[in-house]
Amino acid sequence: MRRPVGNLKPVISSRLAFLFMFTLFYWVFRFLFQKINLQISQVVFNLAAGVFSGAVTHVAVAKLFGPLLFGRGFCGWACWNASVFEVLPVGRNKKKVPEKYLAIKYMVLALVLIIPFVFIFAETGLQASGAQLKWLLTENAVIYVVGIILAFVLGDSRAFCKYLCPAGALMTLTSPRSIIKIEKNNRKCLRCRRCEDICPMGVPVLNYISAGQRVSHPECILCTECVKQCPGNCLTVGIGRKAETTTASDTA
Repeated sequence: MRRPVGNLKPVISSRLAFLFMFTLFYWVFRFLFQKINLQISQVVFNLAAGVFSGAVTHVAVAKLFGPLLFGRGFCGWACWNASVFEVLPVGRNKKKVPEKYLAIKYMVLALVLIIPFVFIFAETGLQASGAQLKWLLTENAVIYVVGIILAFVLGDSRAFCKYLCPAGALMTLTSPRSIIKIEKNNRKCLRCRRCEDICPMGVPVLNYISAGQRVSHPECILCTECVKQCPGNCLTVGIGRKAETTTASDTA
């Protein structure tokens, strides 16, 4: 029988401070001041115009090759959309959604890559630098509105990140091979499942820990809330390949 875990502490931490700091940096400096769009759709416009800086560099570092090092850490620590979603007062009564719906974000990613081509062939001029801010504001307005509605409908502040985020879909291609992952240390796991209760992305942390594996689930955003909330302090952030030290006695 599953043990009650008691009241979970509110997730107010240094991570949220970083999340808001990066959000302010992106919106005030990069977006509004420099008028640079860093969304995935802008990568298509930039490449069509022969530009390899801005969105191309950002997406390559933060969302494609960077996750080989830090997984989906960008989602947990620097995403300008997530900083809004995480403070929504949606409670903890999440509706159960079949895991197959996680695949929807891959279809959204395909659309995000296809739609810019339509505008390019229509010769709308949206690939010009002066149009980046308009595209950015429109796209993010849609993301915020849809994300907020979905959060309240499903009772899950990270619902958009799980089911619709194209950047999340892109990161899942490389993040499971990340060098940095959540893993078990040599302390005994209490199997209280607090790690899973606190996880904003619904990652089955205990399954990995019980199997003596590092947490390589594609939805893990490396927020480390499971590490901080574990009552037995048996989780840690590991670098590199960890020896399979978890035994049956450790997790019993």
